[in-house]
Amino acid sequence: MGQTINFSVHVASSLDATKDSDMVFPQVFAGDGLTEIGLGDGGMGVFAVSGNEELDVEVVLTAPANLVHINNPAQLIPLDLHFAYANRGVNDINQAKVVSGNSARFQLRERASGPAGAPPTPPNASHTPNIVTAYIYLYGTMNVGAIAAGSYSGTVDLSVQYY
Repeated sequence: MGQTINFSVHVASSLDATKDSDMVFPQVFAGDGLTEIGLGDGGMGVFAVSGNEELDVEVVLTAPANLVHINNPAQLIPLDLHFAYANRGVNDINQAKVVSGNSARFQLRERASGPAGAPPTPPNASHTPNIVTAYIYLYGTMNVGAIAAGSYSGTVDLSVQYY
């Protein structure tokens, strides 16, 4: 049966996030073993985060270690998720930077000058910061052993806030 991963995105109020594509594992059967969606593969989850180009964001991925059978919580499918991001203004997997761990701080648009300097100018009548978009790519594996048939689920949270 199918595996369901519910995604929720938590975003600071002045940021905007959309889910461009769901992460979709193929249908698997008991004993199939390791099933992988690699970075750049079809089925990879893609999220777009838009906000003030002068600011950095922090992204935190919180994922369960297992998908759980909806009728029998003792039945588990191990799950291992990772993410990468592209912050050059285009949805281009070739520009993705792989994140080590479950969180990353990065510039919404990569600045040649490196990290932000002094606090940015607040929006006002004479200054409106540009809104730019960074892309977050979610990928990973699940390991299907000798388990009961049925639907398995889990909830993955991706939190984004200005840093």
